[in-house]
Order: sequence, then C-alpha cells, then structure tokens
Amino acid sequence: MAVLTYIQALNQAFLEEMRRDERVVMWGEDLISMNGVYGHTAGIYEEFGGDRIKDTPICEQAITGMAIGAALRGLRPIGVFMNSGFSLAAFDGLFLKIGCVYRGLPIVMQATIAGPREDMDHGISPEALYMHSPGWKVVMPSTPYDVKGLMKTAIRDNAPVMFLDHSAAMFSGYSDGSLYTPYQDGSIMFGGNKQEVPDEEYLIPFGQADIKREGSDLTLVTFSFMVHHGLAAANTLAKEGISIEVVDLRTIVPLDVETMVRSADKTGRVLIVHEAMKRGGVAGEIAFRLQEDAPDTVASLKIPIQRLAAMNLPLAGRPDWNLTPSADSIAAKVKEMVGA
Repeated sequence: MAVLTYIQALNQAFLEEMRRDERVVMWGEDLISMNGVYGHTAGIYEEFGGDRIKDTPICEQAITGMAIGAALRGLRPIGVFMNSGFSLAAFDGLFLKIGCVYRGLPIVMQATIAGPREDMDHGISPEALYMHSPGWKVVMPSTPYDVKGLMKTAIRDNAPVMFLDHSAAMFSGYSDGSLYTPYQDGSIMFGGNKQEVPDEEYLIPFGQADIKREGSDLTLVTFSFMVHHGLAAANTLAKEGISIEVVDLRTIVPLDVETMVRSADKTGRVLIVHEAMKRGGVAGEIAFRLQEDAPDTVASLKIPIQRLAAMNLPLAGRPDWNLTPSADSIAAKVKEMVGA
C-alpha cells in the first residue's frame, strides 16, 4: 500500500498495462516532451521507447484516425487530447466513426477537464455529448484509487472508452475529514488529492458507483471533481446536523442505477450535481433513468429530484468558479431541500 497522488496513480496504470500487454500504445500531444503536460505519462518513453509512445502535432483528427487504424490492426491504442475541449476538433471521428461505426474496437481516449477557463477549448465539460453516442463508455474518476483501477479496466475493455480526468482532481482535493488528507476543515488544498493505493493489481468494474460518504438526509449523486465539492459540503453540513450520502458514479456510461436507488430509498431525497451546463446535461438522463427503473422509489421521495449544474452560459472568458457548483452552493441547495 502506498500513498499516491491522482497523477501518480494514473501513471502507474499506464505503466502496468503497457508492461502487461505489448499491444498497448500511446500517442498524443506533448506526451514525451512535457510528460503529458500534467505529468501522467512520465517515464513511459524511457521504458518503452518511441515505438510505443509518440508525440503528435496538435491535430486531434490525426490522433483519432491513428487510434482507429491501430485498433483495426490489432493494437490497443490510448489517444491523449490533453484537454477535453480539444476533442471537439475531432468530433466527427469520435462521435460518428468510433462511437457508431467502430464501436467494437478497443480504443481509449483520455482528456482532461480544466474547469471554467479563459477559453472553451480548455474549460468545457463535454461528457453529455459522448454519453449521447451509442458506442462510447464514459469514465470520470475523482480519486487516486479510482483512477488507477478504472484506467486499467478501460485499457483492457474491448469497446471504446472516453476517459475524462479533471485537472483539479489531479492537483488538489477537498478533505472530508478522513478520505484524502488529515485536515478537518473541508478546505481545498494544493496537492490534497492523495490516497492509499494497493501495491497489488486491482480493477474497478464499469457501472459500479462508490458511496464516498454515508448519510441519511439526502443522496448527492455526482462524479469527477464535483465529488470533492460534495464531500466538502457534507463535512460542513454535518456540523449543523445534516447528513449527506455522497454517491460517486465513477462512470456515467454504464450507469449504476441500483446504487442510486438504494441510497434514495434510505434518504428520501436526491440531488444530482455536475460541472457541465444544466441544459442537456447528464443530470436529466440520470433523473429519468431513476424514474423509469425505480418509479416506486421516485414516487416515495419527500421532494422531487433536484439538480445543480453550471449556468446556461458559455464559460469562455469567464474564469469564475461561481458559474459552476461549489461546496457552498451545494450546501445551500441541500439546506433548501431538507428545509433547514
């Protein structure tokens, strides 16, 4: 067991899978020259050489096309876009070609969400777009333990996987009082997202949510860095006697409806939180899946299912985290829902 940062855990997943299977290859932007910008490809070139990992021009269409060709020839490619908004430059290849025509190929595309930034290329959270494509599985981890186990599963999967990390999860994290850091005040801290990760190999199945914190008054359903905001809100509200159960979906395709239903049966209230814009976001799909799969549970809720998401505004030129949910806005919404 070792305490790893998110980046270290992701890097371990890449190294272990490339050692295990010589068909695994990587290419993308600045993987060698800048260790993937975030540091998650460090040491791969030194160990495997240029035949297994390559820097590409800033051309997402080329990265996507190379991934399709490599998979058709029997390799198991990992394409890296650096930032999630960059993937939209290759949307035809990703949505139509991989997501529809070649949905049986073993391809992993990894990109990083960076939150509201000075431009949309860096700031967009595009998971709803890929959730709508029939072939993609969509993975959005929040912790070091999860990112390693989920990436190893993704690389071994025989279908396309869109793997969306979050830069804030890479470099910082909220404390829930025990899970990530020893601090108790729920504050955000640089380098705070550290966790014990087993030395032995493990995989995390897709479609298996994780209850990051148990509670009795409300079920908070979320994923990616919003898990940290949710845990911080839960930590604060616990001091006021309000108990939140934080359900980390980990994957939004496939979706673990059963865990959400069990939690909703216990708490009687459901709040869905995501960073992307509210209109057309995945919260709507989650809420309707609950309605379709568990109508009795939804009918018995103390209050209708609620959602909290980014404003229906372009985030470009608005590097202001107030446009997206935060620990404070989550806590305020929860208090409204429980009548506190």
